[in-house]
Amino acid sequence: MTPGDHLIRFIQNNITGIVAFAVVFIMATAWIVFEALRSHRSRQEVFRLRRKVSLLEQERQTLVPDFSDPIVLSRRWIRVGAAATTTDGGCLVYIERTSPDIRTAEVTIRIDGEVAHQKHGMHAGDRLETDGKYGTYIFRLYATDPSQANLAIALRTRHEKPEPSA
Repeated sequence: MTPGDHLIRFIQNNITGIVAFAVVFIMATAWIVFEALRSHRSRQEVFRLRRKVSLLEQERQTLVPDFSDPIVLSRRWIRVGAAATTTDGGCLVYIERTSPDIRTAEVTIRIDGEVAHQKHGMHAGDRLETDGKYGTYIFRLYATDPSQANLAIALRTRHEKPEPSA
């Protein structure tokens, strides 16, 4: 008997075990490859989210609310295509579109029912002051996202000057 005959006889006698071992080995290898690919995508997602959180934290630190006037629309996220009205009802801001890569948003602002600014471009950190019947509305854009903008509005009321006495 040749050495090759011993190998063939061993394979014939243990074919079931060899096939079972091969199937288990292939399944284990496929599972390891699948998990490696899945964890790689998860790591990329974690890194992307960490970058986004750090950018948001940086924006929050650099854009501290600086309103000394009463806030009539607290800082909030407004979706593109949606609008928000101030608590006094005198101002409505509509988000036309956002460009998060350059941190800008186009807004349409209606004050006292009339358009004050149509598709006005604002950069994150910009302030915009517009006069209305109740005073001057101060808009502040804080951040943008692909589908929303973060802003707040304050109202500087007009104070009547006393009449000079004669």
